[in-house]
Amino acid sequence: MEYLSRVLGKMSELPDFRYHPMCKETKLTHLVFADDLMIFCKENLKSIARVMEALQHFSDATGLEANIDKSSMFVAGVDEETMHDMLKITEFTLWTFPIRYLGLPFTSKKWNKMDYKQQVDKITSKITAYISVVKLVDKKCRDFLWGATEDKRKVNLVAWDKVCIPKQNGGLNIKSCCKWNIAAV
Repeated sequence: MEYLSRVLGKMSELPDFRYHPMCKETKLTHLVFADDLMIFCKENLKSIARVMEALQHFSDATGLEANIDKSSMFVAGVDEETMHDMLKITEFTLWTFPIRYLGLPFTSKKWNKMDYKQQVDKITSKITAYISVVKLVDKKCRDFLWGATEDKRKVNLVAWDKVCIPKQNGGLNIKSCCKWNIAAV
């Protein structure tokens, strides 16, 4: 991918390539994450042609090709004819916003406070659910140790914290999921 980054960098130096308006100041042409690639350019046919030439050059040099079936294009602010010409040049499918990428909403507008709050709430609910599972596992371990069942409770003769300490310190060296989880993080 480093070579592709250099190819796209050289492409951006060509006189007929135009940056996406939001990327011009930083001269951003692309983002790479794992095996995903996002390329940004102005919505004109010459820039699109330059991008496709850069991808073809990369393919010729490395033998690697973009999977056209998994390649998509987002366009905004262009007339129908230009959009169809762009799709014809690239052979990509047209996607429209909003979409989800890596589990997050990917949109053309700037996020507001409510958008961030919704994401924080989702993360919080997953953490809360995870914590409740860890506590339930600890409870099942305690019930097993004391011989408790759904319909019959047993009196705990020793505190769970004491059971979890190492044997040389008088405990049973049973690992508490809650404490182990904190230590692992």
